[in-house]
Amino acid sequence: MKVSGRFLAASVGALYASSSFALDSFQLGDVLVEPTVTVGAAYLNHKNQAFGGRTSSIGLEVDRSSSRFEGFVLPGVKVTGPQTSYGTFFGGASAVGAMTRGGSDAGGFTHDNPESVGLETAYVGWKSADLFASLGKDALTISAGRQNFMIDNGFLIGDGHADQGKDAAAWIGPRTAYTNTLIAQLNTGKVHADLFDLTANADLDYADYKERLRMRGGNLEWRDSLGTLGATYYHTMDADNAARDGIDVYDLRAKGTPFTALPQVSLAGEYVWEKGGDNDKSAHGWYAQATYAFSDLPWTPAVTYRRTQYSDDYDPMTYGYGGEYGTWYQGEIVGEYMLFNSNVNIDMLKLAVQPRQDLGVGLMGYRFQLDKKPDGVSSRDFAKEVDLYVNWTVTPAVTLTAVYGLTVPGEGGKQMFGDNDRSNLFETLVTWTF
Repeated sequence: MKVSGRFLAASVGALYASSSFALDSFQLGDVLVEPTVTVGAAYLNHKNQAFGGRTSSIGLEVDRSSSRFEGFVLPGVKVTGPQTSYGTFFGGASAVGAMTRGGSDAGGFTHDNPESVGLETAYVGWKSADLFASLGKDALTISAGRQNFMIDNGFLIGDGHADQGKDAAAWIGPRTAYTNTLIAQLNTGKVHADLFDLTANADLDYADYKERLRMRGGNLEWRDSLGTLGATYYHTMDADNAARDGIDVYDLRAKGTPFTALPQVSLAGEYVWEKGGDNDKSAHGWYAQATYAFSDLPWTPAVTYRRTQYSDDYDPMTYGYGGEYGTWYQGEIVGEYMLFNSNVNIDMLKLAVQPRQDLGVGLMGYRFQLDKKPDGVSSRDFAKEVDLYVNWTVTPAVTLTAVYGLTVPGEGGKQMFGDNDRSNLFETLVTWTF
């Protein structure tokens, strides 16, 4: 792609910032209607993809260097019925139109200027309102259809659709809904519980690969002022990939500010076991994280260290983007396009500052080491990466993000890819919700 892609993204951002147009909710009798539209555009420039090679980590052809433009539009509507003595019914639907123009990405997921239009969500549900007053308002919710679902920050469950191939907009990833869902939720203040039946989808047409994965299970959390304790179990079934069928997945996690005398310290951790299945799997993935916030200093800097380990046979299933860089696509180069949360141990050190209320800046450093050396590879040292990002909330409806990343291959990375060039990229994204 020519440099006009970057100009287009900047121009779109300026247009959004000056717009005052908005979609307002309205009533149809006793029914509340809430229409929304989200528009996004991104420009990406990546040099020496795959450390200068021509083949990605999963064997797909890539351009050595590439520029591309991604864009999407996501219109939707939510409808909420009148509250009655028997509860409240609600529903919603949305669609996604997406396009990519330019070269391939570093994973080989995008070729030939793909574009697509399709249904994203379509769901109905019921909330208990005051039917169970002793449990609290809307303590019970039941919903079904195509919808989004995430547990905690998405380490285990967060994204029901892998944006690849002809879907277009693979980096932005506007599609996240699970299909054929049935979800029951309980919220009583300190106690939160989910029962779920979800189906995730992946369609990588360039590799002639399509997959549906069904997950059925439950989640239980205890939430109070000091933090959250949680446990999740689910069983995989009806998987197109036999290696994923019949697996039992167990998860324990905790996060919060556990020391009342040190509110600037926050801790988090999670451990996942995967057992059984056709291949008699026994795998694990976990992370431990600590953050110290210097709340009395200018720009309120916060320093975070996190250690993550994924065993060589760990299957990340349907992990998602948890709302900030580094969760759970760890590394804008390695985590997005090279190593996909399996057979890797990751150390991350992050510094985040807030110069203004509407401006956030972060610097992240990663060290990637292979958990198990593949055949023909003599070193576990895969790569080191540094990412610098800026998030600007231009208006309450408009956000602008810019990212620069640099990765240096280690001896293991050089041996796996057969090349040893540094890989770097620049990304910018603007989104507008109205």
